Amino acid sequence: MSPARRLLAASLLACGLPAGAAQWLAVPGAPDLAIDIASLQQEHAQVAAWIRWWGRPAFVPELAAWDPQPTRVHRTLLRTVFDCNRRTLRVLAASAYDSQGRPVFMSSVPTSEQPVHDADVAWAYDAVCEAARSGGRL
Repeated sequence: MSPARRLLAASLLACGLPAGAAQWLAVPGAPDLAIDIASLQQEHAQVAAWIRWWGRPAFVPELAAWDPQPTRVHRTLLRTVFDCNRRTLRVLAASAYDSQGRPVFMSSVPTSEQPVHDADVAWAYDAVCEAARSGGRL
């Protein structure tokens, strides 16, 4: 295994990528989003999950500041924590990939907590919180 692949694997494990197979489900109402039901972790009103986002989400400012060319990022994986009582989210880790599936950005620096207000983020919030309440069903 090349050193770059080893680093990528170690980074993903450190960020909390689930060891088992991902179970991606499309988020109803938001065709560019999917959540990994197998990654849901709930502690009281806080629910953590991996979200797959096609393109570059606007609410992760590090991606916009890192690369001013919007076509470069094809897919983004976000480890998020939603507070289902306060309607907020916090991104714990972000990985962005180009159209060939090559990593172009990785960060495990958590963002500050922010309110859920963007339409796609609201769909993700609703899907993650509902999946947590219903035992993984959307």
